[in-house]
Amino acid sequence: MALTDTNEKSQLGLLEERFVEGVGFPNRPGGGFRPDATSWAILALEAAGSASGVAGKARRLLANAQSEDGRVCVSPQHPDACWPTPLAALAWHGAPEFDQPRDKAIRFLLEFDQLGVLDGPQTGESHDVTIRGWPWIAKTHPWVEPTAYVLLALRVCGRGSHSRTQDAVRLLMDRQLANGGWNVGTTVTFGKQMWPTPEASGLGLQALAGLVPKPAVQRSIEYLRSQLPTLNAPMSLAWAILGLHAWQETLDQPHERILQVLASQEQLGPYDTFSLGLLLLAWHCDTGLVRHLEDKRQAAK
Repeated sequence: MALTDTNEKSQLGLLEERFVEGVGFPNRPGGGFRPDATSWAILALEAAGSASGVAGKARRLLANAQSEDGRVCVSPQHPDACWPTPLAALAWHGAPEFDQPRDKAIRFLLEFDQLGVLDGPQTGESHDVTIRGWPWIAKTHPWVEPTAYVLLALRVCGRGSHSRTQDAVRLLMDRQLANGGWNVGTTVTFGKQMWPTPEASGLGLQALAGLVPKPAVQRSIEYLRSQLPTLNAPMSLAWAILGLHAWQETLDQPHERILQVLASQEQLGPYDTFSLGLLLLAWHCDTGLVRHLEDKRQAAK
């Protein structure tokens, strides 16, 4: 089935048109280069079978944004905001001419130790603060989403047995909420149980798929399935579909749900590049993101 909007224009074409020559992908039309948006766009273009050559150009611009130590920052003015690094590694993987920047990025992630610890009375009652994950910003506390991004990159790039990969698994399992699902990474605050979010839960399930027994995340699967019928935000729906598909969960008309959310752009305006790319990935990766990338790389050998 072709992925089209209500005007029969390919969503792939809309994403390709967002590319700016010599710049890369902005997160929103008219914006400046964003390495995270560029990474998600590359992954989506490849999953959708783009033949425009945009993905190759975008990879080169992404490599130009890499620092000497391997990190890829949101902007040169914010070197500690290095959380796009694993996304860049995913975008480079499978393109041999970009093995060097990919390997530099992975090395940076494996050696990363610039962590901080939360202060306050809630510290220690919510989660294990000794687990070495990854933060949004260097020298701050590790959280669920950046750690999940790193776990995805380490797995796809062949570091699935590394001790730092196991750190990521331990952190995500430690931050899983008692009733299932994940949020930013706090399970209990001032004695109160926190609530999960669909996007963090889908990402967590996708990152852990195949690394832990299914019973260990069954409550999270059940939580996400219960939320799926009411999800209309693009990131929430896309991560929910990717996360559930990664665990071979059968879903009711996922393509129709994606089309409904895409059609909302007529009233809401164009989605950001991350959201549009993620919806394309959810459409094409019916076994989840990791399995899709692994299968595609294997087929290319």
